[in-house]
This record gives sequence, C-alpha cells and structure tokens, in this order.
Amino acid sequence: MSRWIVFFAFVYVLSLTSIAPALADTPTEPSLSSGRTVRSSGTAHSRISITRLKESHRVRQLYNKALNAWRKQKPSEAQHRLEQALELYPEFPEALTFYGGIHAAARQWSLAEEKLRAAIQSDPAYSPAYVILAGVYNSQRRFDDAQRATNQALATGADTWDVQYEIARVLIGKQQYEKALAITEEALRSKEHGSLLHLAKAHALLGLRMYSQAVAELRVYLHDQPSRDESQGARDLLQEVERDTTR
Repeated sequence: MSRWIVFFAFVYVLSLTSIAPALADTPTEPSLSSGRTVRSSGTAHSRISITRLKESHRVRQLYNKALNAWRKQKPSEAQHRLEQALELYPEFPEALTFYGGIHAAARQWSLAEEKLRAAIQSDPAYSPAYVILAGVYNSQRRFDDAQRATNQALATGADTWDVQYEIARVLIGKQQYEKALAITEEALRSKEHGSLLHLAKAHALLGLRMYSQAVAELRVYLHDQPSRDESQGARDLLQEVERDTTR
C-alpha cells in the first residue's frame, strides 16, 4: 500500500454536517452600551455600528433560516439566506464562516478562503472560522497554512474534536503518523467526538502499516456514517486494504 494512496484517500470534500450546528450554538447579540457584539459567554467580539442594531433581529432570523435550509439539504436556499443576512450586516462572522464552509463543500477553495478570512477579520476570536479554514488548507495540501490555522483556533480556547481532526490531517500530510495516531486516540477518548476521527486514525495507522487496526477503524467509521460524503472513499479504501492484505 503506497503512501500516495494513503494520502489521496484522505483528501475529502469538507462537510458541514458537524459544523453547522456548532455555528448555531454561539449566537451573537449586539450590546448597545459597548457598541460591540457579545456572545452568551460574555466575551466581547467584533464591533457593530449603532445603525445596524435595529437590523440585528432580522439578520439572526435570516442566519437561522440558512442553517435550517442546510440541514434540510437545500444548499441554494441556505446560500440565498446568507446573502440576505450579509447585505444587512456584511461583517457578520457566523454568516461569513457558514458561507465559507458552503464554498469549501463545493471545493471552491479561493471563495471559501475569502469568506473565512473576512470572518476572522471581523471577529479574530471566532474559532469555527479557523477550523474550517484549516480544513480548506488541508484539502489543498497546504499543511503549513493549515497548521497555523489550527494554532490560531487553539489560541482562541477551542480544543474540540474538529480542531484535533484538522491537526491530525496536518500531521498525516507531513507523514508524522505516530503523532497523528496519538492525537486521534486522545480525541476519541473524550465524551464528545466526531466519527471523522476514526477516519483520521485509520489513515495514521495505514501510514504506520498497521493494516488490521486501520481496517477496524474504517469499519467503525462506515458503521457510524454509512452515507456521508466521505463514506464512499472510505469504503473504496477499505476494500483496497483488504484486497492488498489478503494477497
């Protein structure tokens, strides 16, 4: 099993199925007294002009409609709602991040990077933008850029499974398989983790030529996610590994 095959199979289209709910969990509300937007945690973030305060409720409505449309697998409607929200509040970091993720899911890398960088400029502490940006860079094999993005995500205090997943992708891309394996194993021990970690762990194991363990991880992933965008690639890889190891 060549390392090229291992890496090629690991570059999947970014999916928003796990990211969209996270974007809805940290609503941003304007603070009239400070002129800043403040999350429910009380942390101050990007500035919003007083003239836009009256538009905030409408902006949030449009954003939530975009999230609902995406969950219902209506990407065109989601994109339309985001465009409406951004017309009212062009610096809205959640909308810019979500829009960037939609571009990434379509492999529109330059458009994705443009939206994500705009989100970061608007709110340098908004961690989902860094996470998705890292995924965009990883999918283009820009591993140094991806590593910087994950470091920035960690600097905001984010240490969730999706950050660890992108860190593992960086390490696999740089052929640092033992470190990638350690990262995925630690992340999988947490109470909340995504199935993609099993996929990353499988690739780290393949890089270490630990084929039987890699097969087990691929099977776990496919059991959890039989119809996700990445599943067919994982299924093909599983068949290839099983075929090569039984010769």
